[in-house]
Amino acid sequence: MLSTAFPLGAQVEFGGADEVQVFGEADFDWTLRPLDGEEVELEMFRGEVLFINLWASWCTPCIREMATIERLQHRLADTDVRFLIVAAEGERPVRRFMRRYSYDVPIYLEIDRMPSSFGLHGLPTTWVVDRHGRIVLLRHGEAVWDTDEVEAFIRSVAQTG
Repeated sequence: MLSTAFPLGAQVEFGGADEVQVFGEADFDWTLRPLDGEEVELEMFRGEVLFINLWASWCTPCIREMATIERLQHRLADTDVRFLIVAAEGERPVRRFMRRYSYDVPIYLEIDRMPSSFGLHGLPTTWVVDRHGRIVLLRHGEAVWDTDEVEAFIRSVAQTG
């Protein structure tokens, strides 16, 4: 289970795989657009394990955690976990940010506001959604994502049906 009491920038802590806490059900009625692509509905990814991070280029904590998200994505490259790094702002500042930092993560633009079922309270916020559409990780605020514990947790989510 995700620990809810850890300081900004701290590592994300988990219990064992049998202690997965469900934070709610994902609402797949959300339109996104890859930075260099056509609009898609989140529905297109139903049945996949999703790592969703909502961020903005003006958000300092968002920027600080981006490198750890990129490293986590590389650590999980042998899985089918889909990373959706969603910018809660317009295309121009996102492109400027990506030219400056050029992270190797899939950047999406938020076309519609994120559905309220996700429980967004600020940036950055990160969710892991399992194959059944359950939100099994909800982290408001900055975290260090490229740890053994996070990798093991997400692998366990990806391996369960």
